Amino acid sequence: MENSDSPGFQVIDKRKFADPDQIDMNAIPEEKPRYPSYVEELMARMAETERKFQEKKKQIDEEISRTKTRLESDFERKLEREKQNIVLPFLEVLDNLQRAIDAASQAGTVEHLLEGVQMTANLFRSKLQSLGIESIDALNKPFDPNWEQAVGAVEVADGNLDGVVVEEVQSGYCMNGQLLRPAIVRVGHLK
Repeated sequence: MENSDSPGFQVIDKRKFADPDQIDMNAIPEEKPRYPSYVEELMARMAETERKFQEKKKQIDEEISRTKTRLESDFERKLEREKQNIVLPFLEVLDNLQRAIDAASQAGTVEHLLEGVQMTANLFRSKLQSLGIESIDALNKPFDPNWEQAVGAVEVADGNLDGVVVEEVQSGYCMNGQLLRPAIVRVGHLK
């Protein structure tokens, strides 16, 4: 049954992607670059190194995140502890104010209340000083706009009082050399 014009064998392409009817003869075939085996080996090593690098990077990022979370929680705990340390001395002042009120209500005299409040004010000042807070001494000194805020001028007859703080409306405070609140003052002004 063999035909003399046909070849002695027949090729059947069983590849699923190679359907001769669907091949576009005008299309340019895509060529994949071919490299020598040592280049392919180097590329495989590089890909493995890149994979390891990405894994290490991910581990380091996770560690940084854990460290950041731990540091933030440590900071919050320390901040709360410092707040407690700051507030604790003022509780003693509050206790003394309550004692002064109780003593004044029992004794019934204003002198006892005044004495208790003065003692409490002195205690409060000492607690502030222990924290490094000091009042600004502005009265009878030349006006300094770095530490004082003038809210008015008072006419004075003495030339030595011109530009000098003659009245302190509200005390100013500084903490360790830094201004917390300026002193509110009135400054002498020559007629």
